[in-house]
Amino acid sequence: MPIDEQVERAMQRWPQVPAVHGWLRLERRGRWLLVDRGRPGFDEARDGAGSEITSPPILDFIGRNYGADDTGRWYWQNGPQRVYVDIDLAPLVLRVVGEGLAARLVTHTGYPLDTPGTGWIDAYGNVFLETAMGPGVLHDLDLGGLEIDEGEAANGCVRNDPPGAMAGMRLRVGATWIALAPLAGDADVSLGFVRRPRA
Repeated sequence: MPIDEQVERAMQRWPQVPAVHGWLRLERRGRWLLVDRGRPGFDEARDGAGSEITSPPILDFIGRNYGADDTGRWYWQNGPQRVYVDIDLAPLVLRVVGEGLAARLVTHTGYPLDTPGTGWIDAYGNVFLETAMGPGVLHDLDLGGLEIDEGEAANGCVRNDPPGAMAGMRLRVGATWIALAPLAGDADVSLGFVRRPRA
C-alpha cells in the first residue's frame, strides 16, 4: 500500500526515529485503539485494552499509511516513526458493500479489494480471507448477509476451490464463490502475521 508523500519525506529527513510497540491496537471489528501507556496512573488491567480513536482525519491518515514489513509485522507509518500494531484477529478487517452479485469487499482502511480466492474458517466461525493487501477477517456483522452454499454454486458464479476445502462450505461474495478450508492452528501462524510485535 502506498504511503503519503509527506510521510516519505519525513522518513528520509529523520531516518533514525525509533519505532514504538504496544501503543496502537486493531480490534476485531476494525476499530483503532490507543493504549496510552505513557499516561500517569496507567494500569494494564484497566487501561490495556485502549480507547477508541474517533477523529476522521486521524483514521484516514492511519489508513493511508498502514502496511506490513517483510516479517509480517503490521504498522502505521506516522511520519518518521513506525508504530507497530497489536492485532486482535487479522491485520485487515473486511466489510461487504453492496448486495447480491454487486457485493464487494472493502478493507477497514477504505481500500476496495478484488474478491480473494482462498478462505478459511476457524473453530469460532471467523472467516479469514487472503487478499492482495494481506490477510483479513470478514467483519462479523457482515457474515449474516452472505450466502453459504452446501452444494454446487449456481447462477453462473465462479467456483474457486483450494486444496483442503471443506465439503459444502462455500461463501459467495458478489459473483464469486470462495471455498472455505478449516483453519489449522492460530490465524497469525497460519496466515503469516505477527499478532503482538515487540522490539
